[in-house]
Amino acid sequence: MKNTFLIISFLLTATISKAQSDYQIIEKSLPYNKLATSFTTNIIGVGESLSIYNWQKFIEKHSGTTYVTSYGEGDIDLESKHVKFPLLKNQLVTIYSRFAPNNSETGVLLTIWIQKEDGTYYSSKTNPDSGKNIKQWLLLFHNELMDLNRTH
Repeated sequence: MKNTFLIISFLLTATISKAQSDYQIIEKSLPYNKLATSFTTNIIGVGESLSIYNWQKFIEKHSGTTYVTSYGEGDIDLESKHVKFPLLKNQLVTIYSRFAPNNSETGVLLTIWIQKEDGTYYSSKTNPDSGKNIKQWLLLFHNELMDLNRTH
């Protein structure tokens, strides 16, 4: 009985941890610029084409224009210019984004880098609040896409 309880507890904990990790935003320093940060979300159950289409619509809602800059081996790189970033006082930014299949091929990894008008990149190392705001904004897109996917 005790072993059964331990096994069920372990499986329940593992399931809850996995469910929570699907909605995390991973923040990493860029290798070529330690003061720049990338932010990545794992969008489960959604294909690249639907993700990219809705990303462009999301950017357009923030007055930006998106261009494809690179395409190869399943990775698609985009550049979005003149985006009004609402969580950073509507500052105009350029957002570089990459869409790639996730490791288990069950969805899409969306990674973004946000460049200010002066050419520097946002990072929670230089401004902790901006990192938190960027994560919230990216999570907003993630949740909108997941809601859209559930209704179709």
